[in-house]
Amino acid sequence: MKHILFGVLLFATSATPAFAEPSRKVQFRTLCITQLEGLEKVHIPAGKGASKNQEVALYTDISRPIEGVFTSNEAVFYTLKPDPQGKPMRVAVGKTALGKSARQLFVFAPGSGEGDGKLTYHVLAYDDDEKSFPLGSIRAINLSSEPVRFVMAGTPIPPILPGQSTQFPHAKEVNEYNMYPVTVEFQSVSGEWVKGQAASWKASDRSREVVVTSGDTKTQSQAVKIFGDFPPWLEKSKK
Repeated sequence: MKHILFGVLLFATSATPAFAEPSRKVQFRTLCITQLEGLEKVHIPAGKGASKNQEVALYTDISRPIEGVFTSNEAVFYTLKPDPQGKPMRVAVGKTALGKSARQLFVFAPGSGEGDGKLTYHVLAYDDDEKSFPLGSIRAINLSSEPVRFVMAGTPIPPILPGQSTQFPHAKEVNEYNMYPVTVEFQSVSGEWVKGQAASWKASDRSREVVVTSGDTKTQSQAVKIFGDFPPWLEKSKK
């Protein structure tokens, strides 16, 4: 009898999927580097049974926080198109693995959008809480096809490889206005560092900056976009 009971218990345990992932509630913001025509907004499943759709507008700046529930550790974004019966059908346009934090920043950039499995948007997720991304920090995201480095007040930081990101503090050598010079350099195929944007940045421990680089030296299309960021959930404490 003991052997029979053990067999029943083993069957009941194995019938429960061990790999099932719990739903995750995430407060997220979006940043769309380049809006694609007709895809200025996307959707995520919402509601019981994920039968409804929650609209997510994409802005070319960091958005306000939005709350969403994801059924796994992957965030999938859809556009809605009519099926043969005229009913709205979800078509995936971008996806990314979620980070660890309950606050996330999703960065949208143009994807390949060609062939099977290719998505229209390339999406990256970053932990957005102050512990992961403290005030006074710079988050640099390299979307270019070449390594990039920042020369801050004459001192270069380690190169950032294509598709990678890093965080670093502001330079300590500043003038009386807390300003310092920054040059963004792209590494060419020959290994030389080619100067891109040169600007003056202001050091501050009361905000954060997101810097996105894109393009390459071959086409002379290097671009550097800087987004100032003060976490909106800290606005009350700022006053």
